[in-house]
Amino acid sequence: MTESNSDLLFFNTDALPERDRFPAFCEEIFRRVIGADIAQRGSMPFHGMLKIRRAGVVGIANIATTSVDMIRNASYVSDGNDAIVVQLWQQGLANTRQGKQENQIKAYDGLIIDNAKAARICMEDASRFWVLTIPRDRIAGLTPNVARFAGSRLNNDLSLRLLFGYLEGTLALGLGNQGAAQVVGNHLIDLVALGLGGEGDTRELQEQGGVRAARLAAILRAISEHITDHSLSAATVAEKLRITPRYVHLLLEQSGQTFAQHVLRKRLEKAEKLLADDKNQNRKIAAIALEAGFPDLSHFNRAFRRHFGDTPSGMRASATLGRARR
Repeated sequence: MTESNSDLLFFNTDALPERDRFPAFCEEIFRRVIGADIAQRGSMPFHGMLKIRRAGVVGIANIATTSVDMIRNASYVSDGNDAIVVQLWQQGLANTRQGKQENQIKAYDGLIIDNAKAARICMEDASRFWVLTIPRDRIAGLTPNVARFAGSRLNNDLSLRLLFGYLEGTLALGLGNQGAAQVVGNHLIDLVALGLGGEGDTRELQEQGGVRAARLAAILRAISEHITDHSLSAATVAEKLRITPRYVHLLLEQSGQTFAQHVLRKRLEKAEKLLADDKNQNRKIAAIALEAGFPDLSHFNRAFRRHFGDTPSGMRASATLGRARR
């Protein structure tokens, strides 16, 4: 099961008449693009969505369908595509079989599929999952005898958490230019190899590459999600991510900013947006400061002026004047 050679492909059956949805998804998308057959289960109206992009040599797909069977049989196996595929399930329940391996997969589980062998995935209900397609030689170079994982679950909790976090965080921001996409692809390969049990020098390389990048992405995402929480600290972020506060500080410092500097910048950016919003025109500056994560108004005023070169009230007045002139 693989991806298109396109940099980006998006297909959603909701735009089609109901009678055309499954045939279009099956024949035009799954068979040609994914390299597998698909069979509808039950009488529920069909829905299918597929989004594909590339990160270097790694194909990244996000698939959502109602209950179906996905089958990569002998006729597809002979297509010469021997990539290793990692499925990361966001929603749904499925029974899977490849070779002698049989598993039940649910949300936040990972599954390894070897495209060189026949496989079957039977979805019990509506499902959504990530699909990473990795050239066999790239993963085999980090994890010898990768064929032994065909049809097995990815059971490394650290690898799973970092993969899900990295995909949901990094892809939400976009892959940027080709160089950035290549870096993301390499990090994803490192994280998969970690989950498959890379050892020795390989494991150290993973810790320095993909794992560290994924941890940093998770730290930045946690800060953004809790930026208005006055108790936000390196310790609270570390506890959430199951790492040490020292490691939080270390990774952020290596990115060019301390924890405190990053939090301050994010809070000031939030305050700037609140001040520029028409809906907040009559709100007190103190209320806006508190919402942005500043319980101390004098500290907020000093930090704001130092960062933006203007006072909060001055910036709001400028924004109001600018809107009046338009």
